[in-house]
Amino acid sequence: MEHKTDATDHTDSGSLRLLISYVIADKSQFIKTLLLVVIATGFDVLGPMLGKVFIDDFIIPDQYPTGPVIGTITLFIATVVLSTYLNYQQTLKFVDMALNAVLDIRKSVFKHILKLPVAYFDYARTGQLVSRITNDTESIKDIYVQFLSSVISNLILLIGILVAMAILDVQLMLVSLLLVPIVATLIYLYQRFSVKIVAESRQLRSDINATVNESISGMPVIQATNQQHSKLNQFDKINSRYYTTRLQTIIVGSFLLRPAINLLSIIVLAGVVWFFGLKAVQGVAQVGVLYAYLNYLGRFTKPLVEITQRFGLYQQAIVAGNRVYQLLQETSAQEQQGIHKQIEHGRLCIENMRFGYTADTPVLEDVNITIEAGQFFAIVGHTGSGKSTLLSLLLNLYQPQSGRITIDGHPLHEFDHDTLRQGVGLIPQEPFILASSIYDNIDMDRNLDADAVYQAATQAHLHAVILSMPDGYQTQLGEGGLRLSTGQRQQLIIARALAGNPKILLLDEATANVDSETEQIVQQALNQVKDLVTIIVVAHRLSTIHHADRILVLDRGRITEQGSHQQLMKIPHGRYRAMYELQQQEEKVVQAAS
Repeated sequence: MEHKTDATDHTDSGSLRLLISYVIADKSQFIKTLLLVVIATGFDVLGPMLGKVFIDDFIIPDQYPTGPVIGTITLFIATVVLSTYLNYQQTLKFVDMALNAVLDIRKSVFKHILKLPVAYFDYARTGQLVSRITNDTESIKDIYVQFLSSVISNLILLIGILVAMAILDVQLMLVSLLLVPIVATLIYLYQRFSVKIVAESRQLRSDINATVNESISGMPVIQATNQQHSKLNQFDKINSRYYTTRLQTIIVGSFLLRPAINLLSIIVLAGVVWFFGLKAVQGVAQVGVLYAYLNYLGRFTKPLVEITQRFGLYQQAIVAGNRVYQLLQETSAQEQQGIHKQIEHGRLCIENMRFGYTADTPVLEDVNITIEAGQFFAIVGHTGSGKSTLLSLLLNLYQPQSGRITIDGHPLHEFDHDTLRQGVGLIPQEPFILASSIYDNIDMDRNLDADAVYQAATQAHLHAVILSMPDGYQTQLGEGGLRLSTGQRQQLIIARALAGNPKILLLDEATANVDSETEQIVQQALNQVKDLVTIIVVAHRLSTIHHADRILVLDRGRITEQGSHQQLMKIPHGRYRAMYELQQQEEKVVQAAS
């Protein structure tokens, strides 16, 4: 659940596993890039050594033989050019690896989200999921660019410089080597103090995205109920906490990272100058050695500073990687590999079923229903009685705690996922419209024949409306299908469901938000497929289902009444009769007022 996965695990194991998996997947590219780093480091380290030779062999003796001088200068220029070019190439390759990794991770995360069980989204917040797919996956790029590229190349450079220092003077090299454990301690302290702060800042960024997304999607309600000030206060609190955590990260980094390294490098420089001065007094020091050593010392502190500076970004990338890894560890919905490849008739049977979103709070209890193939079956009841939950169970989006559901005598788990989605059509209360053409919205990537699409639109009484549009079936609907009226959007969803020739058709309050004229059109569409398809309708308007073969009345998760409209109307003080008469009175009041 989202509220659990957002609890941050402060270990790096998740990010490191992601990192290792993608390094292994691109092992050959990584090895080639690593070789480039080693060769570039060799050329980089060779430069000061050539400078030392030039000073001690040519400048100090004041002798400039043409061949050796030109050769040394040419070699020096070549090392600089080759080092620069190879560093450029290895940076490009690391960035290429990083972008490919982000591409694959983002695809894997979105693919995984599509396979998560519906129960996960009962708690998940859209903005937080969007943040993980976009911001957090993008931050993982820093693991490659900042860690693999910067840290590994700088570590190799440090090793090369230490080897060169040892060739020049082992004692001077040992003085510089003292920096390494001190810097490692600083990095450890930075990680210890910053990891919780960085993790909290990443979570707060997700909360900001979630709050913005929630506010924008619910703007009509927010403005209608005058909640602007309340939402602003909510956003301001999260935003202020995010500012505080980011500031804390900067304070910790600015104290423990670059300033501390600069101070240490100055101390080491002073020690080297003092040590070299003693040797000069003893007459055993060479000017070229001092030049090369000071050059190496400058280069030695630079990678240390680079490593510590990058560590802040690396820490954020690690936290982001952990959040992505946690999401990938969420259990996916089981892909059913059933033995039955099609639904032949559409006979439904529910036996002794009990279900609750939490085990101790049942939503449906002791439900027993038999729906013959081709029947028109209706489910009614007050809000919260379990009507929509029952449809979700029939779609196998949830599994009952006890009892079972069968189609044509076979349990749901014996049908594979594709068979259920093809054989059971759903018409929801809120139409989901793709920002694409009308044809694509009916086809839904099922590669249906054009005739099947046209026939489904005709059955939904939408074909003539579509042909009257400028681009016909290729008319682009835009986000949410705003080019269609509310009723036309509902007809489009009916056409989508019918296009797949389902054996079972589920309607969840499909006429709740449409006018009477559209309701009649929906009714006509259902009448055309009646007896050919098993129809189960969850209805609020009882006038739309009084022709149903059987009507089931739910109350607090239990079946209290069932029968045809005529049978239920004969029950004295019956719940269905009371609901129907109340709606009839409401309609008369509305007609009188108009």
